[in-house]
Amino acid sequence: MAFDPTLKHPLYEAFCPSWRLMRDCMDGEDAIKQRGEAYLPMKSGTRAIDDPAKRQAAYDAYKLRAEFPELVAPTVRGSTGTILDKPAVIELPAGMEPLREKATRDGLTLDALHRRIALELLVTGRYGILPGISSGGAPYLAGYIAESIVNWDSSTNGEPDYVVLDESGLVLNRDKNAWEEKCQFRQCLMEGGRFVSRVWTETSAKWEPSEDVVALDRKQRPLAAFPFVFINANDLSPTPDDVPLYGLGKLAVRIYRLDADYVFALHMTSEPTPVAIGFDDPASAVKEGRAPTTLGSSKLWLLPVGGDAKYLEFSGPGLDAQKQAIQDALARAVVFGAQILIDTAKTAESGEARRLRLGNQTSTLKTIAMNSASGLERALKNLARWIGEDPEKVKVTPNLDFFDRSLTGQELTAIVSGWQSGAYSWRSAFDRLQKGGIIPDGRTPEEELEMMDQDEFDRDGSEERAAMNLPSNSAAE
Repeated sequence: MAFDPTLKHPLYEAFCPSWRLMRDCMDGEDAIKQRGEAYLPMKSGTRAIDDPAKRQAAYDAYKLRAEFPELVAPTVRGSTGTILDKPAVIELPAGMEPLREKATRDGLTLDALHRRIALELLVTGRYGILPGISSGGAPYLAGYIAESIVNWDSSTNGEPDYVVLDESGLVLNRDKNAWEEKCQFRQCLMEGGRFVSRVWTETSAKWEPSEDVVALDRKQRPLAAFPFVFINANDLSPTPDDVPLYGLGKLAVRIYRLDADYVFALHMTSEPTPVAIGFDDPASAVKEGRAPTTLGSSKLWLLPVGGDAKYLEFSGPGLDAQKQAIQDALARAVVFGAQILIDTAKTAESGEARRLRLGNQTSTLKTIAMNSASGLERALKNLARWIGEDPEKVKVTPNLDFFDRSLTGQELTAIVSGWQSGAYSWRSAFDRLQKGGIIPDGRTPEEELEMMDQDEFDRDGSEERAAMNLPSNSAAE
């Protein structure tokens, strides 16, 4: 059997539907509706219509009136912003400093790449990074979304040593000025204790491999370690993790279906239907103009003896039940996290109130923050070894404090009073003031004390100069 790079890992096949749902939810209503019955099954009454054109028209109208709730995308973006509101602290050896401003071949900075990793972990729970060196000798990191990591394996000791990556996509044919689909897969593996990669390209209905590329370090020695890094929501293993917000995606689709039925029912029952009673042959009466066919004060209705006219109007409890079901599902979405990760910078909500609102969601965000940072750090360390830099000088420290801890005036007074009364040390007060945003991050207690001494010196000097009618330092300068 010939090598087929398109074959998928069994776990890829198992997780792919959840990844697809989350992608569609992220893309929003247009993407969801484009998938048709995958998310909104046709009603049984509509399916019973014999004429295919009328059946499709009825379904299209049913789908058009429905509204898909935009819950997933705002939650993912809000969560990413919460995680990286303060960028991770990234330490690099001098030879890798250029990566800080250009980490990927498409120009992403390291901070932007970290943001992309965190976002992907929230959407699919999976991301991959392959370090590389360009033809010009510049190191870079290549990122792969979950759907691009199609196959993988590990050695007998459990360490990953094989991966197939889908690099297919549109490529511009400049001779024709036209974009064309290019099918390409990259196979990475360890052979004879060295890292090897080859590219498989589809030509004439068959797959052709490129020549093997053996990764060499700056001393022209083969790379003896597998550099690809798997990053999951919970760990750095090759096995995919459950999607963190998959439950929210399913709730959004559920609300979409409920809304479709609710709006359809409103459409069918919102306008009362006039009824005229008493005609022995209604069809003939309408044809001969004896039965009323229009409404309005300018139109006279003439009914037969004993006839009657009335409106038929829906009054059952079904619509209320449907509306309540939608509200219940939305409430569950709020609990899950759709509305709790809003930007609180513009609100008066305290840090403690936000802490209570976030609840268990915080642990998920911290796990993703730690794993995204750990994965990026491992990829940078692998690249450092490749180019001959010290991997121990690489460190990525994520921000794990997601709450706004700005101190109120009352809290600030209490902290200073407690220190002045001897209830705790200056360092303890300093730590609380720094966490509360009063003292900038990175400043040490010694630096703060030195600045306080300088302020006192400047104040004393200003008083002396004022008494002698001399200009201040700033004026003299």
